[in-house]
Amino acid sequence: MAIVLIEEVLMGLGEARIALEQAVTILNDIVQDMPSDMGGNLQEVLETSLLQPLQSRLGVLDKLLDDIAASS
Repeated sequence: MAIVLIEEVLMGLGEARIALEQAVTILNDIVQDMPSDMGGNLQEVLETSLLQPLQSRLGVLDKLLDDIAASS
């Protein structure tokens, strides 16, 4: 039973990781392609308020997945 639960958690976290990675990729593309004169400091706000925190969460999720895999 515990093995099944761990597998379900890993699958769910794996799906969340894929979605988070896609969000990071899309935001990174938007920030990179955005003209610097568009919307004042919009590029900086997107990078600092959205992109960097999501990249950080992706790193945390990767570590969590590694820890769970190592403990099972």
